[in-house]
Amino acid sequence: MIVENTILELFNSDLSANSIQRILWISPNEAEVVVVEINDKDKMKYPFFRKYSEIINEINNGRERIIEIDPDLRLLSPDDEYLARYKSSRDANWDIIKDIVHQEPSIYIPAERGRLVNDTVEKTGKNKKVIYQLLKKYWFYGKSINGLLRNYFECGAPGKTRINVKKTGPKPADKNIFIVTEKDKKIFQTAISKFHVKEGKNLTATHQHMCETYYNSGYYRKYNEMVPIVEQDKIPTLRQFLYWYHKEHSLVRKYSNKYGARKAVMDVRPLQGDATERARSVGFLYEIDSTPADIILVAEDRKTILGTPTLYIVKDVFSRMVVGFHASLSPASWIEQMVALENASTSKVKFCRHYGIEIEKTDWPCSHLPKYLAGDRGELKGKKAENLVNLKVDVLNAPSYRGDLKPFVEQHFNITNNKIRELLYKAGAKPPKLIERGDKDPARDAALTIYEFIQFMIIQIITYNKSALNKEYFVTREMFGEKVELTPLGVWNWGEGKKLLHEEPSNVIRYNLLPKEVVTVSRWGIEFSGMCYTSKLGLEEGWFEIERIDGDKNISISYDPRNVSSIFIRLKNGNLEECFLTDKYKEYEGMHLEDVKAIMRYKREELKQRKREEKQHQAELHALTKNIVEKAKNATKDATKDMSFYERQKNKRETKKIESRSMGSKNAWTGNISNNDTVNEQTADIVPFPTSKQNESNINENTGEIYERFASKNRERRKNREPLE
Repeated sequence: MIVENTILELFNSDLSANSIQRILWISPNEAEVVVVEINDKDKMKYPFFRKYSEIINEINNGRERIIEIDPDLRLLSPDDEYLARYKSSRDANWDIIKDIVHQEPSIYIPAERGRLVNDTVEKTGKNKKVIYQLLKKYWFYGKSINGLLRNYFECGAPGKTRINVKKTGPKPADKNIFIVTEKDKKIFQTAISKFHVKEGKNLTATHQHMCETYYNSGYYRKYNEMVPIVEQDKIPTLRQFLYWYHKEHSLVRKYSNKYGARKAVMDVRPLQGDATERARSVGFLYEIDSTPADIILVAEDRKTILGTPTLYIVKDVFSRMVVGFHASLSPASWIEQMVALENASTSKVKFCRHYGIEIEKTDWPCSHLPKYLAGDRGELKGKKAENLVNLKVDVLNAPSYRGDLKPFVEQHFNITNNKIRELLYKAGAKPPKLIERGDKDPARDAALTIYEFIQFMIIQIITYNKSALNKEYFVTREMFGEKVELTPLGVWNWGEGKKLLHEEPSNVIRYNLLPKEVVTVSRWGIEFSGMCYTSKLGLEEGWFEIERIDGDKNISISYDPRNVSSIFIRLKNGNLEECFLTDKYKEYEGMHLEDVKAIMRYKREELKQRKREEKQHQAELHALTKNIVEKAKNATKDATKDMSFYERQKNKRETKKIESRSMGSKNAWTGNISNNDTVNEQTADIVPFPTSKQNESNINENTGEIYERFASKNRERRKNREPLE
């Protein structure tokens, strides 16, 4: 029931939690067990002995239970970034105690432990207190070397909220006194809907088609077509039609009829509200979107012009702070947006350092997730966006063509592109209008790589975050009372700890943002996109022998399509397990998923084509084989027509040897001599091997008499054989 590193929870008599213990060592005869309390990491204790039978009895009686999930999993299985940062100090600590921790059970006995520690002091020169502290830490975290890492996971405050009946007017000269009635108004409305709104005709054309359709006096035939008769004194005038139209329709309705309801809502709706009212505080609402940046980039070798990059911006609505961005040479997709979200929710210090820019955390203090994320119906529409719920983020999708519902990020694209044209006009910046014939092509000046463009964006965003807010920004009474600095950075710092900001570990963010797929477990590994993956844990637990992981044959995996070297699976105990390509597929390491799919597609198409051609090859085989067989059968029949089956089997062993030597002689490598006149002196005395014709004559001469002799004896034997009774 229990093994080393099992975690036990002990209960009091009232079944309230008493303490938590970790098993460090079990004696070979299962008599004694060494445990250590892991309740308080600030007060680590020494391990002590308990009886194995006592623990089993307490578990059976319900006074103790086994805890499945390690409470210190974050430290014991840190992400690569954390491990790379503190690995050196961990290894240094391990070098101090590595020689004594494996001396079990002596290291758990106080007297023996003291002697071992004294030896370590003499060997390393370290203080006793340091050695004892390292031992306690090593035991506390389950004899894991990662337990010696510096624990910064609980630093700060993680998890807390930051938180007529007569015609009026002059009488017309033509005495057209048409009076508009309610019936006519209905006709007007029908004509507007049919000809103006649906067919897009202007009002003059709409009036003409309305008169032809609803006010004609009949038809006449011309060129075999029925032409409507329109009498001028029996139709409403264009003026009457326009008067009614402008009187009965509002500006929004008329704009909607002409350009569509969507543009009417965006362009001519009343502007009585404030877009900021959707955000209650810093971190309540982020906006995210992408656009092609107005810059033309070149490749890393600077020889090839690549075109425009895709730029993602993530912006906090309340403070107008740019909290993250991502520039890529790939088109807009969920993966690229995932990177932008990850950038918005992680520390910017290391990100900027990667691009050669050193900043302080106060320069760009954005490493949080919002309560709501507003986007369009592109990347954030679909099942993948549901993974954001796991990060406590709700998605607000704007309707199609409603950029006005995320105005701040849309406006920031204008700000960014204006700065690009202002500062990078000599390095491939594109003009705000389409290039016409005769204009200078900005691609001729292209000079920046994607790396350098990201550097520019970092500096531009930091500068923007420190610039003054526009005059339309609404200042609250609370902000006035506290004299908040009216910059995006100032408002962010003021509201950061007040309301709704929250953080998540980077590995959790990445796992939830990565796309997922259901795959199959087999003897060859975890099968995904034509490749197979394995892991050390899987081999140890026999996943691929039983073709199951936690009892399931079909499991869900997370993967990064930009690199197929590994995939992630979440086990039922909550742990993430990274699986790597098996040896057969190591060739695909570091490749993009689309490149691997292209290889698999080539394989399928090529094999399919070869299968088609194989039919013809098989037909050739069958035809030629049939011919060979027929010739062989006829030749054999002619050669053996006077022989019995018994005679054909005589002397076959000797004949087989002679045939073997003959074929070997003809096929020998030394048989092809370039100059037949030149003979090696050493071979002058060698008797030549008989040729096939000589062999045949020899066989006929030497064996013919023997065959006849045996045949005559057999005939005599059969004559003398008495019949059976």
